[in-house]
Amino acid sequence: MRILGIAALCVALAGCQTAAQAPATASGKPEVTIKATTGAIKARLLSLAMDRRFNVTKDTEYLLQIEKPTENMGAAILLGSKYDSTPAERIVFTFAPMGDSVRVVAASMFVTNPGSAFEQLTPINAGEGIDRTQAALQEIKTSLETPPAAPAPAQPAKHSKPKSSGT
Repeated sequence: MRILGIAALCVALAGCQTAAQAPATASGKPEVTIKATTGAIKARLLSLAMDRRFNVTKDTEYLLQIEKPTENMGAAILLGSKYDSTPAERIVFTFAPMGDSVRVVAASMFVTNPGSAFEQLTPINAGEGIDRTQAALQEIKTSLETPPAAPAPAQPAKHSKPKSSGT
């Protein structure tokens, strides 16, 4: 009876899933090439990650890894374990300097038993989360590559001349 219930749940979850496609990028993952320093890009990513309640779990010269416990009930049911019933959502950003630009590639995954020797990774290659990651990377690119608006030049104060009377 329990197996039948699990099978029904899997069929129901599969029926709700839309046919999503991986991003049309060279890596097949969310990515952008940004004309900025790695430090500036990481600073924007860290701020965005904190806004979305992610924690930094690894940071090196060429990699930034963030994660948080998943809020996705389907992932928790399918990927939870006896050791840890709540899998983590993990995003790994890889930085490849290319002259005055940096190529940033994001890999998303669910992690069963996060932080243990028994971690199991389930890659996420398409879907709403991947689309949001691509949009966030594009937004960071735009904000870092758009020059700040120059302040408007100060207008000289116009002094009015007193009207001369015909006297």
